[in-house]
Parts: sequence; C-alpha cells; structure tokens
Amino acid sequence: MNIIQNKWFLLSDTGVSSSYDSELTGSIRISNQAALISSILALCYLIFGVAFLADFSETLGFYMFHVGFVLVFIPVLLLNKYKWHTVASLFTLLLAFMLVGINSWSLSQPFRTEPYFFILAAYSFVVFRRWVVILPLYFLQIAGYYYISLRVIQAVPELSEVGDGLLFRVILYFSFLFFLLLFFKRETDNYRSLLEKRSLQLSQEKDAMEKLNFTKDKIFSIISHDLRSPIGSLKGLLSLLKDDNLTIDEFKKATSGLENQVDLLHKSLGEMLVWSKAQLTGVNPEPRVVSLREVAQEVVQINKLAARKKKIILVCKISRETKVFCDPDMLRSIIMNLVTNALKFTPNGGAVSVYEKSGEGHLQLLVEDTGVGIAQNDIEKMLSSSTHFTTYGTNNEKGTGLGMIMCREFVEKNSGEMSVSSEHGKGTTFTITLPSLPK
Repeated sequence: MNIIQNKWFLLSDTGVSSSYDSELTGSIRISNQAALISSILALCYLIFGVAFLADFSETLGFYMFHVGFVLVFIPVLLLNKYKWHTVASLFTLLLAFMLVGINSWSLSQPFRTEPYFFILAAYSFVVFRRWVVILPLYFLQIAGYYYISLRVIQAVPELSEVGDGLLFRVILYFSFLFFLLLFFKRETDNYRSLLEKRSLQLSQEKDAMEKLNFTKDKIFSIISHDLRSPIGSLKGLLSLLKDDNLTIDEFKKATSGLENQVDLLHKSLGEMLVWSKAQLTGVNPEPRVVSLREVAQEVVQINKLAARKKKIILVCKISRETKVFCDPDMLRSIIMNLVTNALKFTPNGGAVSVYEKSGEGHLQLLVEDTGVGIAQNDIEKMLSSSTHFTTYGTNNEKGTGLGMIMCREFVEKNSGEMSVSSEHGKGTTFTITLPSLPK
C-alpha cells in the first residue's frame, strides 16, 4: 500500500518546483492527478466492457477509442515536466471532455454523464489561475454539453420530451454551479492569502529571533573572551596592592599596561551597550539635516590623544557648509568606529584623513588611512551581515568586532551604503554614501 501511495505522490509532483507558489503547485498536481484518474477510469471502463457487455464485439471501435485514453496521463506528465503547465491542463480538460462527450453520445445517455460535465467545469476553476482563461473555457463547456445533449435527444425519439426546456435547465444548472465555484474560489484565495501573510510573519519572527540569538551569542563571546582578560588583570593588581606586595615603581609599570586594557574595556562596554540597545529596542533613526563637519570634528578631537600615542596625523578636511540628512547620533557612532578602526590598523607615524566628496542628492564621507590594508576575503567578511569579524591592530589592539556590525546597520538604516577599498601595505579607504538632502 505504501509503495502505491509513494508512486502516486511521485507522479502527482511531476513538474513541481520548490520555487513555485502554492497556487501553481496545486494546479500542477491537480492536472497530473486528473490525467491519472482519467486513465484509470478509461482502463476500468474498458475492462468492464470486455468482461460484461455482450455487444462488445459490435462496438469494438468504441472500446478501442478508450485504449487511447488509458495512456492520456503520459503526455500530461511530460508537458508538466517540461514546464508547459497551461498546455498540460488544457490537454487534460479537452481529452476528458471528449471522453465524457463521446460516451454520452455513443451510449445515448446525455443526463447520466451530467456529473462528469459538472466536475470538468469545476476543474477549470481549480486549475487555471486567470479569469481570461477560466470564463471562456467554462462557457465553451456549457455550449459543448448543450450541443451533445441536444444531438442525442434528436437522435433518440424516446428522449424527445426531455428536450423541452433543455436550454433553460442547462443555463440554470451551470449558473448555480458557477456562483458556487466562485464562492469557493474566493474563500480559497482569502484563506491562501491569510496563510501567506502568516507564513511571512512567522518568517520575519524567525529572522528576528535568529538576529537576537546572534546578538546574545556575540555579547557572551565578547564577555567571556575579550573582557575577562582586562578585568582579571585589574583584579590581580588590586590583590597585590591590598597585600602591599608592590613597590611604587612596580605599581607604575603594572598600571601602564593596565591602562590600555581598561581603555579597551571601556570601549568594549560602550559598544556592547549601544549594540544591545539597538537590537532590543530596534534601530529607529531620527534623521535631520546635520553639519557633517561638526560631528566629524568632534570625533577627531576625541581621538587626538590615541593618534598622538602612535604619532599618527589625524585630520578632518570637511568644509563647514557640508550638510547631510541622517540621524546625528548614528552618524557620530559611524565616524567614531571608522576613525578608531583606522587608528588601530595604522602603524606609528602614519596618517588618517576624514574628508568628503559631494554628488547630486548624496554625499560621500571617506575615512582614509595609510595602514596595513585589508585582504579581499576579510573585506567580504567585514561587509557581510551574517559575519562577526575582528582582528588585532598594529600594536596588538584588540577589538570586539561589534563596531563594524553597528556601522553596517546604522548606514543601512539611514538610507546609505558602505564600501571598502584597500591595498595591502598602503592603506584602506571606507566610503559612506548618505543622502545630503531630505528625500
């Protein structure tokens, strides 16, 4: 039984692709199944005629006609397999209509086959997606059924009385069927629309949960690896001080190295707070026209001491008139991360420049350094939204990797773009493109 069931589903899915929507997938499966059922019914009718009908030899041609319908599923499956889905559905409908019509005509039984005509009319609603196809097919089937019934009644005198009011009954029956199918189709479409909306909502919720899990994992990773070391060093120094095991010179020597670790701890905690807040409450920019020079100059002044320690020339070459349309706090965070990143990977005696390039309706903010450069595969990791990337600076400065993640997200939320160009041993340039005027 399982083998038959598996074969049935396998044949039903012929021509179905994972990229198709649910409506097209259903249409393909129904056309395949209709062809298979038509073939099975034709085979059963042929066997029945051979076994039980005494006049089989007199109607040999009629039954031979059914032999062709036994194989009708083959062309339908092939048409669906090679993506001729509409042709396959039309082919199934046409042959099934012919089968029912010829049986009705040959056996002089137009009304015993009525349910089959109604089923084929319903098939048009289920399989075809556009009304420009459904309506003509539906009316053609009404006309075909009326014509076949009329010819049978005219050919059989015993049925002459049945012909009275035939047209009215045909219109009445098919009209009732039409509105019933229309109702079902609309209900099905509404239900499918609700399912698709729910599926989209679940997908968005899943993405949000994965993003929160990513944030949680990275924060715990940073806490366990990057923050434990400076905290451990500070704890050890305090223990030595408490036990009076340090001389003044030893204390100065220990604190000189600890200062850098505490600076890293302070910076890391700041990045973590900004990043976690943005993820938990949502990144909701409040853009306005901002003086780019004021924000950039503020960041440069904050980083002057760090640049002086590495003897790096840090300059801001942005004109006072330059305006940009974005969230000022996010802009400050973007420039801060790019400048500190540039200082981190620029060796002693290098230079870091912050300048601009204007375009029509947009502005490019560039942070250029004369540092060690970035390998192409590392640039791809840096710009990837699914990658957390960090490495050591020229003086073994360690970062959390959250800074670049925040930059990417803040730039995107302000309708901007970020790109990186770098040459090994000669430096790197980060380019941020932002709207210069409100859109």
